[in-house]
Amino acid sequence: MERFVRRLKDMVKLPEFDSFSKVLCVQPHPDDADISMGGTIAKLSQKGIRVYYATVTDGSAGTRDESLIGEKLAEIRRKEQEKAAEILGVHELLWLGFEDLGDYSIEQVREKLIQIIRKIEPDVVFTVDPFAPYEVHPDHLKCGMSTAQAVSLYKLPKLVPGTTNHNVAAIGFFNTAFPNTFYPIEREHLNKKFQAISQHRSQFDEKSLQMLFYYLTEKSRAYSPTEDQLVEPFKVLPPMALHVISEAHML
Repeated sequence: MERFVRRLKDMVKLPEFDSFSKVLCVQPHPDDADISMGGTIAKLSQKGIRVYYATVTDGSAGTRDESLIGEKLAEIRRKEQEKAAEILGVHELLWLGFEDLGDYSIEQVREKLIQIIRKIEPDVVFTVDPFAPYEVHPDHLKCGMSTAQAVSLYKLPKLVPGTTNHNVAAIGFFNTAFPNTFYPIEREHLNKKFQAISQHRSQFDEKSLQMLFYYLTEKSRAYSPTEDQLVEPFKVLPPMALHVISEAHML
């Protein structure tokens, strides 16, 4: 089996992040991409690569304050994401508008994402890993799965009328337990990431921000192949690996 997996890895040529011209990040809520890959986004945008955010839900349920639940919180979180995106250099924010913790389906999200992929024509699509052990949040699971399905099936007119000749080179999963790619970032990119996360004040007080910054810094160091380098980990796969290839988790 090990020999077979090595041969598969040799066959799968993953693109270099710096070779991209357009990147689409699909997140369940405002703040997820900032937290999980904000350093990468800061570095890519700094290089002139266009980064697009597609946010699946309105973030209207992310509070213990019942008086804020709904449109009031959704508007707050939208403005927070706009400020964070400006810090990171995100080119455009796209809002799918599904209700946070709402009764929407993978198929509904998939349809909208197929339309976005055909329009934007990204080189790579990033999203939360729906296959991560112990992930239970329904918005994360639906976001990750719908994105993976869209990347695999976006050319088929059966799902959404029309098609495209554009080829998405890869899908990148963040918050993954099976990383195979460790994108190097510098302290300036990590600092921008923390500045962006700090805009989400409806989600984090000062104490929780400090705990999150500590966790993300140590994680960036822990996954790095060298002691003095910071990285952000991803599971990157070609779209063909999202169907039938049962060894994809080993690649």
